[in-house]
Amino acid sequence: MNIDQRNRILSIVLLVVIVVLGVWLYHTITGPWKEVQAERQQTEQVRQNLLAINDAVRYYNDQRNRYPQSLDSLIVFLNNDNFFLANTDSLLRNRGFDRNTFLNSPRTGNRFEYALNDTVRPQLYKISDPDTDDHVGTLERVTDRGAPSWR
Repeated sequence: MNIDQRNRILSIVLLVVIVVLGVWLYHTITGPWKEVQAERQQTEQVRQNLLAINDAVRYYNDQRNRYPQSLDSLIVFLNNDNFFLANTDSLLRNRGFDRNTFLNSPRTGNRFEYALNDTVRPQLYKISDPDTDDHVGTLERVTDRGAPSWR
């Protein structure tokens, strides 16, 4: 093997090593960023679902002049309300209504939590995601009724 053949082989080996390290570096940088983006998108979806449930709770209050005692009673009401079923998109911020997944977090599938404080006037409620600190409403302050925690 002469020196030209050895240099050519060494150059090819080094080129392959450089390409492999370049690909590895690219994935090392972009992989975590894609995970962060996916997590942000999931968080945004959870927040949109919380706001849609909040809209449904407010619609219930507009129709019944009180807030639902539980999320189950809300779903029963929504399933039987013809106006709601006909106008779901406009009432729920263009989010479809599927009674099986409406109350579940898209992050883990856990059911959103709902609490009602009916001992004060006006009544206060809180809809929260069991997997994060995100919630809509409060049980203590009238001025935060229906307000999202992330704004």
